[in-house]
Amino acid sequence: MNQNIIADTSVWIEYFKNNSGIVNFLEKNLLGDSIYIVGIVVAELMQGVKNENERELLRANLDAVQYIEMTYDDWIKAGDISNELRKKRITLPLTDIAIAAVAIRNGMEVATLGKHFEYIPDVSICNLYKGERCK
Repeated sequence: MNQNIIADTSVWIEYFKNNSGIVNFLEKNLLGDSIYIVGIVVAELMQGVKNENERELLRANLDAVQYIEMTYDDWIKAGDISNELRKKRITLPLTDIAIAAVAIRNGMEVATLGKHFEYIPDVSICNLYKGERCK
């Protein structure tokens, strides 16, 4: 059984750009019911739509993905993570920290193309940009 994975916004953007490696990764894991999305990623993707047709296509695609809700405790965890990182003079986007908090609570892995998650303790990541495989 595959590890459950939250794909961050960077992965979805490449998917919708038809990046073949990302398309293959997501479709394989979507078929295996191991890909999830969180609200903050949905919002980031929706803010980038250019017209109503694109919005409807995006919405139809996102509606087919398993959704996981952030809880009050996830927001507390995100704040705690951000606070600890800032003490080390590391400032990351709250969106990435929120995704990490959900992943940590649920024992999930985060698929990303960026480096922000590498600074967050206790989160399991696979950086697809670096060619890392998700568990």
